[in-house]
Formats: sequence, structure tokens, C-alpha cells
Amino acid sequence: MTVLITTFLFAALILLIGLAAVGLGAMLLAPRRVAALETPAEGAPATGADRALVARGLLIGVLVACAVLSAAVLLRAVLVGHAPWSNLHEFSVAFAAALLAAYLLMARSQPIAGLAPFAAMLAAGLVAFAIGLESRVDPLVPALQQPLLLTVHVGAAVIAYAVSGVAFIAAAAELGQRTSGDGIGLLPTASVARRLSHRAVLIAFPILTVAIALGSVWANLAWRSYWSNDPKELAAAATWLVFGAYLHVAARRDWWERLAPWLIVLGFAGVLFTYIGAGLFIVGEHSYGTP
Repeated sequence: MTVLITTFLFAALILLIGLAAVGLGAMLLAPRRVAALETPAEGAPATGADRALVARGLLIGVLVACAVLSAAVLLRAVLVGHAPWSNLHEFSVAFAAALLAAYLLMARSQPIAGLAPFAAMLAAGLVAFAIGLESRVDPLVPALQQPLLLTVHVGAAVIAYAVSGVAFIAAAAELGQRTSGDGIGLLPTASVARRLSHRAVLIAFPILTVAIALGSVWANLAWRSYWSNDPKELAAAATWLVFGAYLHVAARRDWWERLAPWLIVLGFAGVLFTYIGAGLFIVGEHSYGTP
């Protein structure tokens, strides 16, 4: 089964890299907004057969990659006998699958097919990172032997990180379209990207809140303390504060509003540091998740 899981991971990685290459190639061939790759919202008229065909192809590719990664996650769960995110390797694969799933769900109602190559690139980076980590199956350390909390707390973190990844992609697209005056053909307009990033943060923020709260409960069960100033705890709290600041700034109608996408970018940088840096490079209570 381990060989099959590895095969799925490499297949997904190759597919994601191919999708990213195709999408970026389309950007170079049609750099102006008039040739943008968009999927019309439900009920809206098509803006061109060629555009619709390319957009559909990108979304189908993301769907296939998501299915392959989801299969790898399910097989890993069967192999280890618990929720498949007890270490960085497992978490990274689940993160990538959830990111693609979150993107696809939001693409059902938003014209964001042009963001598919960037979702593919981010997911490909996560899968490549996972492949480079040790994938052996080890018994759970005592701190992790809480099946319900392992499933719900870490699962909530996976979902929150994945949706914040979509928010990051959209915020970066908004910044790019602002600079170019909506002139980058592949990307949705700045206003569409702003709506998507805001919706994504509205979803991710409460889930992240639940994940942090459940983590505090788990910490008390495992270490007899709700809060121990562990590096990952501090990083998660800082990330939560950044996204909270975004929600405050996004509602304003002055120059502070222009800071909003940058706060999303900073918040996702915090997600990546919490996910990798605070566990892999800084020794703390959460270092059990390192390879």
C-alpha cells in the first residue's frame, strides 16, 4: 500500500506541475484582460468558446489532481489506522488535497478558473515537500493518543490552512491586477479576487479559531496546561491576530482598505511558519510532528 500511495503522490505532483505550466503558458500567450480565462458564474453567458474550453480543462485537471491526492489521504488513513495527519508528511498531503478541494468548491460560484495554475503550484509545492519527508508509519507518541482530538483539532487546522491558501492566491491576484489595471489576462479582475479572498477568510477564520481552542483543550489533557508559550502556539496565535486585523481593515473605506490583501499575504506566511517553521526548525512541545 505504501508503494501505491507514493505512486499517487508522484502522479499528482506531475499533473499539478503540468497544470501550472499550461496555465502560465496561457498567461504568456494571452497577457491582456480581453483574453482572460474565466468560468462564467452559473447562468451567465459564455464569453468565448476557446476561453470556456481552456477554463474547463484547467478545472478538470485540478479535480483529477484533487481526487488522486484524496485517494492517497484515504489509503494513508487505512494504513496507519487513524486520522492521516499525525506528522508533517501526512499533514502536507492532506493540506494539498484540502487546498484543491476548497478552490474547486469556491470555483463553483466564482469566475476564478484563471487561479487554477496558482492553486496547482501551491499544491505541488506541498506535495513535493511531503515526498521529501520521511513517510514511515510509527506508533503515535503519548501526546497524540487522543483519536477524537487528533481527528477534529488537526483536521480543523488542515481545513483552515487550505482555505487561507485560497485567500492568499486571490489576494496575490488582486495585488497583481491592481498594479496592472486589470491587465493580466489569466487572472480574474481585482474586484472578483477581492470578493474571493474575503469570503475565504470569513470561512477560514472561525475554523482556525476552533482549531486553536481545541488545541488548548488537548494541551491541557496532554501536558496539564492550556497554554505553554510553545513556538507553534505562539505562531498560531500571531496568525490568528493577523487575520483578525484583516477582518477589521477590510470593512473600512479609506486608505487602510488597500492594506487588506497584504494582511492576507502576511497571514498565510504565518500559516506556513506555523505549519513548517515552528514545528520543524524550532524545538518545542510540537516537535513530535517532525520527521
